[in-house]
Amino acid sequence: MLIVAATDYEGMRVVPARKFSAEPAPRGTTAAASRGPVHVLLVAPFAARGGGMGRIMAYLATQGAEGVRFEMVESRGNGPAITSSWYLLRAGARIVAAASRATPSVVHLNMAERSSVLRKGLLLLLARLLGLPTLLHLHAAEIIPFYQRLHPPGRALLGMIFRAANVCVVLGEPWRAWLADGLRVAPARIVVLRNGVAVPAITHRASAADGFTFVFLGNLLARKGLPDLLRALAEPRLADKRWRLVVAGGGDAKALRRLAQSLNISARVHFAGWLDRAADDAVLAGADALVLPSHHEALPLVMLEAAGLGVPVIATPVGAIPELFRDGESALLVPPGDHVALSAALHRLLSEPECCELLSRNGRALYQREFAVASFAEGLRRLYVDLAAAKRPV
Repeated sequence: MLIVAATDYEGMRVVPARKFSAEPAPRGTTAAASRGPVHVLLVAPFAARGGGMGRIMAYLATQGAEGVRFEMVESRGNGPAITSSWYLLRAGARIVAAASRATPSVVHLNMAERSSVLRKGLLLLLARLLGLPTLLHLHAAEIIPFYQRLHPPGRALLGMIFRAANVCVVLGEPWRAWLADGLRVAPARIVVLRNGVAVPAITHRASAADGFTFVFLGNLLARKGLPDLLRALAEPRLADKRWRLVVAGGGDAKALRRLAQSLNISARVHFAGWLDRAADDAVLAGADALVLPSHHEALPLVMLEAAGLGVPVIATPVGAIPELFRDGESALLVPPGDHVALSAALHRLLSEPECCELLSRNGRALYQREFAVASFAEGLRRLYVDLAAAKRPV
């Protein structure tokens, strides 16, 4: 048995180490193992409300990995933008401390777009200057359009950051191709790895007698397509159906409330605001279907959690979603921005219980094949061991 350190996600407190069953170490890990567990700094916005990156990394730290000791490093904080500089300096100090240790260390940086590029880029370059191997994990839904809007110096800087990483982990083919072809990152340094999630020990309930519950979970961003969902629900074909919508997520809901009122559906739409982890789990487990009509996504965490719970999903074929979810089999996929097609998908779930059952069954199977957190942790463990076993970063 091996003891692995973990931290508490909500309060960022150290909690007692967990034990994990040992398995035979893969060939090529002896050098690192002889120097003790690999110390991995998980750099992510753990405190951000609704932040998928931090939640995925918290799943990883809680799951643990044999031969790995995780240290969770907050990169941004949850306060005003000005306070993020303090967290950046503190994260840099943690990286400097890791470089001074005798045990092998790896810096695992989780990047989105916009200011995340600058924060993680600075930390990555610091780690490389100190001789620490780095794993750059890209979660951004809009990194490619963000890159295209940059001026040439900004594009050059972004390319330099990705090429400086020892390994770049991406969620699917669009980002692999962009890194290799657009930023000239060596293909051998790019790894496609699906996110892994844990699901709560809650049994997904059947449809309630008071109507069908659609749920949207996520920050209330323009790219999430909530106006499309409200317009779809207002279509005449749904007028005589018994449904309600729960919208849970941080952000300003005033414009969305006004739109629901103008469409005469406000009585059926509940804006729950930001919810903590336990309430999020309860809302998702109590849903008859999850609806995520986004215009841009990477690989939405909430879709993976819904699949694990057996909650049917309606989504759009953006990002890595169409690589994994099959229309009519494990999800209903509709074109982004097409509220008429979205209305037809909503109507189908309301009218065809057998479709709901099919999506529920196939979603669970897909979760077990692709998104189980243990498989995700094992994939990263192998990368950590390979990086730590090298005599020096390549």
